Amino acid sequence: MKKVSILILVSIIILTGISPMVSYGENGYDKKLEELIIMAKELFGITDEYDEFESSVTSYDGKTQFYLNWADSEEKLDYINVIMDIEGNIISYNTYPVIYQEPEQKLPTFSESEAEKIAMDFISKVAKDISESIELHPKKTPMNTREANYFFNYIRMENDIPYSQNSVTVNVNKFTGEVTSYYASWERDLEFPQPKGIISHEEGKEAYKNEIGLKLIYKANRYYPMPLDTKEESNYYLAYSPLHTDKAIDAFTGEKTPIDIYDIYLDMKESVAMDGEARASLTPAEREAVEKLTNLLDEKAAEKLGRQILKIDEDYQLNSKNLYNNYKNPEDYTWHLFFQKELDVDKYTYIDIALDAKTGDLISFYKSLHHSEDAKSQINREEALELAKEYIKNIEPNRINEIELMEDRYAQDNQLSYGFQFIRKTNGIYVEGDRILIGVDGVNKEVYTYSISWYKGELPSTDGIISLDKAYEVLWDEIGLELNYVKNYDYSNPNKPKVEVKLVYSLNRERPAIISATSGELLDYSGKPYKEVKTINYTDIKDSYAKEKIETLGKYGVGFYEDEFKPKDKINQRDYIYLLWQSMNQYRVADISHEDIYKQFISMGYMKEDEKNPEGLVSKEDAIKYIIRIMKYDKVAELEGIYIDLFSDSQDISEGLKGYINIAYGLKILSGDGSGNIRPKYELNREDAANIIYNYMFN
Repeated sequence: MKKVSILILVSIIILTGISPMVSYGENGYDKKLEELIIMAKELFGITDEYDEFESSVTSYDGKTQFYLNWADSEEKLDYINVIMDIEGNIISYNTYPVIYQEPEQKLPTFSESEAEKIAMDFISKVAKDISESIELHPKKTPMNTREANYFFNYIRMENDIPYSQNSVTVNVNKFTGEVTSYYASWERDLEFPQPKGIISHEEGKEAYKNEIGLKLIYKANRYYPMPLDTKEESNYYLAYSPLHTDKAIDAFTGEKTPIDIYDIYLDMKESVAMDGEARASLTPAEREAVEKLTNLLDEKAAEKLGRQILKIDEDYQLNSKNLYNNYKNPEDYTWHLFFQKELDVDKYTYIDIALDAKTGDLISFYKSLHHSEDAKSQINREEALELAKEYIKNIEPNRINEIELMEDRYAQDNQLSYGFQFIRKTNGIYVEGDRILIGVDGVNKEVYTYSISWYKGELPSTDGIISLDKAYEVLWDEIGLELNYVKNYDYSNPNKPKVEVKLVYSLNRERPAIISATSGELLDYSGKPYKEVKTINYTDIKDSYAKEKIETLGKYGVGFYEDEFKPKDKINQRDYIYLLWQSMNQYRVADISHEDIYKQFISMGYMKEDEKNPEGLVSKEDAIKYIIRIMKYDKVAELEGIYIDLFSDSQDISEGLKGYINIAYGLKILSGDGSGNIRPKYELNREDAANIIYNYMFN
């Protein structure tokens, strides 16, 4: 098999979390393999033209899967990879070209509705039982000219209630109508409780308020990457939000219950490079940066202090030392030191420690644990908690009264080590991301790890905040509580967790449950007003000559998120540039200000500074000028003496733009008026602009 096929197989193995391969000779796998090969060939129409074949089998936790991979030695046929379980259920199907080629066309041959029917027919063919229990999860993002496939994601439904932990994804090629990928995350051995005798929706809402509820929280802006200048916006904002997103209400008992669904949080750090002394005069900004690095502990002082704090003897060698900027408190720097000691041949113990590079305060440390096989905990969890609190009281006496222990659903006694997480609570308000983590060695009865993350800046004012009752009104009106099935694990026996499907009332996860404590608006994770992805539909384009092109652009996210397109109105430069920016940035995840678009266009050379005129009307030649620059044809367009007069009014084209117009005409981006004229100075209507941008995108 070729390298690409191997890479594909590796990625599939990673995605499915499979254990190492086992021998075919065990458990009659050889006969089962033969049976599954024949089944797959018949199901997917795999002919004997495929003269190369590889397979493997894996078994984990009592579940066995077979990997079947076909290739054509002459490399005329696409690779085919199939994963099946021992019962013959299709887990995944993928087909890949030997050499990827860009489609010759940009507009799809098959419509999205036609492709969706193809996807459902495929699911019915390979998994009839699955096809009867799924519902299409609507895609909210626009289509993209750079994607050759339609992507369909189906959620499992049982008793008309979603179970989102099981799903099916199918990709259908837009141009051929072929299914290129299928993946089913499906559990056939689950029991779903019938929704009979459950509490009412109103009772669920009341239980949610009482058992889980909204809390007033200083929430941290979740930017990635972090803003270059954190002074531009506050690092924190006040919001009402659940403190525990992994909790829901049991639909039968009305009690809170854990659910195994978590939000992802990226902890980001930036390294700092320090060069030699400055030789030239410094600007105020440069001087400020230098002053941040004054009075820092040097490497030797940091090492000496680290050894003193943790009593690290000279048998430990300092293996690495790094200085980092603190993203939460940009004025601060942190020394990270890593010590290591050899205990035996190829056996080491280590300690790492982080110190504030200015004050020398302890930020974190970790000592590796070494327990014997027969080691037993000498303290219970409550005793370990007291040790942890006492340690915090000694090292952070001013903060011990500003923290609250977070609930740990997996907490148990008689553990070799215990972990505790405390969240900061200032004036009764939780501070997201500010916490103290501490671990206690239950065998040696000592703290073995500790870390503190604490924002030192000023937190937002609490003046003018809305009431909790008002926040709940927003929560129920704009987010809502809904019935869901969720899979839960009982870890009371860590060696064999018990799996149970629960019926719960949980918050709708399509929107962030973050409510501004000052305005009552829904917020996104950066603290800005939440904007739902909308589809573009207009009510006033029925009589436009460019109706179909305007609608197609809308499907690709190019247009105005308003009810009216106003096709006969003249278009100004600001709106034209906005449409062009959309056509170039189809993977955008957020909108952008007009001013930032202009900055991009000017910095990229698509527009000159003196051409900026947001309210000015756009002529045909100016519209083409920006497109040709975007296409990087401007140098060719500006070659002198090679462009002929293609139009009766070519003499009306502005000096230096004849090549732009001729190239655009040759690329079918631009057309004449039917009488031999190009009318370069004609001021575009909005429908004209849509027509030109459509031609640029799809011709």
